[in-house]
Amino acid sequence: MTVAKIEKTLEIPVKPHVLAFLRHGNNLGPDEILTVRKDHWLGELLTSVFSFHPLSDDELGVEYLPAVAAKYPALKLRPSFRLNLQLITDRHLAKIGCSLEVVFKTSLIYYVRGRMSVIGSLQGAVKKFYEEYEINPLDYDYDSAYKVVQRSYTEKKSL
Repeated sequence: MTVAKIEKTLEIPVKPHVLAFLRHGNNLGPDEILTVRKDHWLGELLTSVFSFHPLSDDELGVEYLPAVAAKYPALKLRPSFRLNLQLITDRHLAKIGCSLEVVFKTSLIYYVRGRMSVIGSLQGAVKKFYEEYEINPLDYDYDSAYKVVQRSYTEKKSL
């Protein structure tokens, strides 16, 4: 069975702050529709999520159940490699969105930790991250970002 090269644009539901972060010039860029190669980290993520079957609601967080995720803005991608269109479900697209939020949080943690070593202020470092990546505090409030970074310190100790 041959798998057709995808000509379809995938619309990955992501929260507004994650979309702003990913569309920044330092990340995926501002293009409306992004072409993704298989050897790109995002192409690897697509192929790994689409190859996992079955994918049930149990594998998704409550915030990424298809009914909820449908309300989020979409990151539009066009893979430049072959994908089996039958493997692409709303649950898989939502799982990719959930995974991209993890990328956002990981980037936030390491950016803030690095910036804190210079300026010594959690609040200042988080605000600098928001300025750098044009994150709207109404989309993702500062307190949520502080908690993500603070949790990363306590989780590291409990590993």
